[in-house]
Amino acid sequence: MNPALWALLLAVPAFAQDPGPVVARVMSRVDALVAREPGHDALLIDGLDRRAEALFAEISPLGWRAAGPLGDAARQPGRSPKARIFAVTFLSKLRDPAAFGPLSEVLLDREQDADVRLSAAQGLNGLDAPPKAARRTFCAALAEPDAPRPVSDQVLIALARLGCDDPAPLTAAARAFGARPSAADLASARSALTALGLSPGEAAARDLIALVGWYPPGGAARAAAVSALARHRADLATTLLPRALPAVREALRTETDSPATMLDLIALADSFGPAGDELLLPLASHPDPEVLAAAAEALARRKATAALPRLEEILAGALADPRYAPKPGRPDPAFLLSRLESAVQILRRASAARK
Repeated sequence: MNPALWALLLAVPAFAQDPGPVVARVMSRVDALVAREPGHDALLIDGLDRRAEALFAEISPLGWRAAGPLGDAARQPGRSPKARIFAVTFLSKLRDPAAFGPLSEVLLDREQDADVRLSAAQGLNGLDAPPKAARRTFCAALAEPDAPRPVSDQVLIALARLGCDDPAPLTAAARAFGARPSAADLASARSALTALGLSPGEAAARDLIALVGWYPPGGAARAAAVSALARHRADLATTLLPRALPAVREALRTETDSPATMLDLIALADSFGPAGDELLLPLASHPDPEVLAAAAEALARRKATAALPRLEEILAGALADPRYAPKPGRPDPAFLLSRLESAVQILRRASAARK
């Protein structure tokens, strides 16, 4: 008989199996292995865990059809938390969209053990789910009161690439770590702020303006808030401008030693229309050459010829200017000078056109 036909005939019985009993049998064996672990040393427990993990080989051929029964197994009353984690792990290993619903239900089940919910969050984060559906689940999980810290941390990791339609849970999460987040809390605070930067609408921008003012100057959390706010430039040029202008003005004054933050602030000031000129003109003398180049380019776009004399003076003395000495980890001075020169040329043409 044709080998391909043999393979098809052998595959049919496996596919035709009812997934419920197969998953039930596997989970019964997982339950038995987990039940043997208490009181034993780490080596034996590790061996029993590997045997439990290997049982996924019996579920894998079922594909997406195993998702529902595995979700039921993960929520079955009386099953130990560790065995539930195995059910969630098997769900995640399916790598199938059908796992999204059951994993979401486990994550949002406040009666579940924290480690089981954490495993569900990790599994969801690894699925290639539609962003809208993933955003809805993760934002709902973050909004739950008193969510276990490991769960909310994992949820924030996911939301840092998704954002939320309602920014309130993200803002609450950012503030929960205090104005001076510890080293252990900083990553989660940054995730919340990054997610706010991706969250659409003026409400997220308004919250970020407040956070920029709330965080102390010079800190990593404030830098993350400024970076997130820079993503909302289009939201700031109209109704939010009266709020944004003083916050950006103050940050430009206090963050001058942080080039990366200054670049974000320049992008913000450049979006403010005529009101941005007063913020950008002082930067024509900034001591950092990258900040100076970015400010010069912004001023050139705005045809702010008032900056021209100072920029021409810097350009003329660049060879002796310590700003343009090579520094490890910083952009090539020649490249920065070429950017400055291009901006000066634009401003010269604008100045000539006005005469």
